[in-house]
Amino acid sequence: MRSLVIIFLFTATLASAQQINYKVIADEPRKINNLSINIDLAAMDFGIGNIDGASFNLGVWGHAMYKQRMGIDYSYRYGWLTLGKFASPVIKSHLNFQTGGFFIFHKRTASTTNKVVLKTSSGYQGGKNVTITEFLMVPSQKFRYQALRGGIYFDRSGARIENPTGADSFTNFYILGAYGGLCFGSTRHIIIQTDKYGEKGVVSHVRFCLDAIITPISNAPTSLKNQIPIGARLLCQALPTLRRRDKGKKAYRTKMTAEFEVGYRMIAGLYLGGSLSIPISRSIKAMQSEGETLEMKRTAE
Repeated sequence: MRSLVIIFLFTATLASAQQINYKVIADEPRKINNLSINIDLAAMDFGIGNIDGASFNLGVWGHAMYKQRMGIDYSYRYGWLTLGKFASPVIKSHLNFQTGGFFIFHKRTASTTNKVVLKTSSGYQGGKNVTITEFLMVPSQKFRYQALRGGIYFDRSGARIENPTGADSFTNFYILGAYGGLCFGSTRHIIIQTDKYGEKGVVSHVRFCLDAIITPISNAPTSLKNQIPIGARLLCQALPTLRRRDKGKKAYRTKMTAEFEVGYRMIAGLYLGGSLSIPISRSIKAMQSEGETLEMKRTAE
């Protein structure tokens, strides 16, 4: 069995009585990239009420934020594997398209602490393989915002029409409508310089969205289940936080981004979706809020 051993480091104290001294060289939580393009290779979409419509998808999703006040969300996915195609050649590939906007109505910067990982190593202890993570809990800032959002929602899929007295038949359908709700975001950008481990840091941008999904336009046969055109979802996103190298210093780059959602929508019923994506991200100067710059502003040298 693999277990996790965590050694806590506070300010400058190690369990082994070593001292770790550090200074904060950047604490800029509002410095986040305002444009992202995230490429999906196998985004999952699984509806419990429509197994034949379950799929794995190629796609792209992301956001654009203008002066940390408003922006655009988008998502497009095409199923390279739709389960219903194994049962019938009638079934078409799954297709989902969403695009809309958001407006940030409240934002603030709050004091908090962030865990900055210094070193991760593997070893053997107590007869077990262990992973040892050394880190500091660093007082820093976190930027939080709340936004209203909404947009167009389109989904095409295939489905099985069950026949209790004979062979089942298959059909394709689409649903069209809108999504809308609230989005809660938080960002952090903390960089420290340590005397033992060099420069370390944490940069992140996470969003949680609660949406209603209303799809009154549909050509779904009435024989299919889950005909109620009103649904909802919880959408969680870890957006990319790439930044350019700062005069040869280490760049804290997001190697993969993630998106996960769970909810209810017409025909699919309860559904799960998720993906790990390849990120492309930038901070465009014309879209930045006042006071932001492309170069990292150091708070101490």
